[in-house]
Amino acid sequence: MRDFLPRRHARRIASVGLASSAALALVATAAATAQAAPSDERSKPGIRIIGGVEQPDSAYPWMAALLSKGVESPTKRQFCGASLISPDVVMTAAHCVTGTKAKEIEVTVGRTVLSDKRQGQLRNVTNIVSHPRYLKGDEAYDLALLELAKPVTGIASVKLPTPGTDALLRPGAQAKVIGWGNTDTELPSFPDRLRGVNVPLLSHPECTATYPGYNKAVNICAGVEGKDSCQGDSGGPLFRKVSGRTYQIGIVSYGEGCGEQGAPGVYTSTSSAKLWKTLAESPAGKRIKEKLGR
Repeated sequence: MRDFLPRRHARRIASVGLASSAALALVATAAATAQAAPSDERSKPGIRIIGGVEQPDSAYPWMAALLSKGVESPTKRQFCGASLISPDVVMTAAHCVTGTKAKEIEVTVGRTVLSDKRQGQLRNVTNIVSHPRYLKGDEAYDLALLELAKPVTGIASVKLPTPGTDALLRPGAQAKVIGWGNTDTELPSFPDRLRGVNVPLLSHPECTATYPGYNKAVNICAGVEGKDSCQGDSGGPLFRKVSGRTYQIGIVSYGEGCGEQGAPGVYTSTSSAKLWKTLAESPAGKRIKEKLGR
């Protein structure tokens, strides 16, 4: 059973038994407030992108899904998206894995249809490195890096922008977000195949107008009425394709409702120099930052 966790600016995570104690408390709250408006609930796994369409096999081989370990179908165990950024590292949102132990989850890379175990490569996780500022309470730094037990082979990593550049963040430009998240703002729906939707990038003032706590140093936002990420898309990529190359510019983080007018999705900006610089504030973050050459 996948519960919706109602929050005004809710994270877009799953609740499959892997959340922190705080998140588990929210699950209990959700059970007591089942009549809350579904459009304000973004904390449910495995449902679909709002306004999107199904994606073809192998279109985005670097796309990853985080799964809780278990015997149920992957469609029931998937709780967040992620992306391959080096052969043995995937990137996701910190809120997806806070309070979770590496041994409790696994990652599938290169799978478009979650239930098709012939697709992609499945890996155990040996280490979870969440951004130190997120762990200290600054939710804007919604980044986590997961080290895999064995490198992924034959799949190229998605490219990341040069830290500090805003060349890919021009307001009005079209980006794309993909995931296995919600497509219905009224009732839950559980897809098997990856979906995607094109969304316009917005200016920082537009984002601040909706979210007063929005941090322009490490966040970007995108979306328009009827086109957005939603529950189950947390940790997944926002990206642009320029001159034949795909660059991941954001990580699905939070938002108010799904696809509502005047309420875009907020993403952790992978272009942010501050995001990567402050990752080194913890020894584990510094080690993996150097490993990635960031």
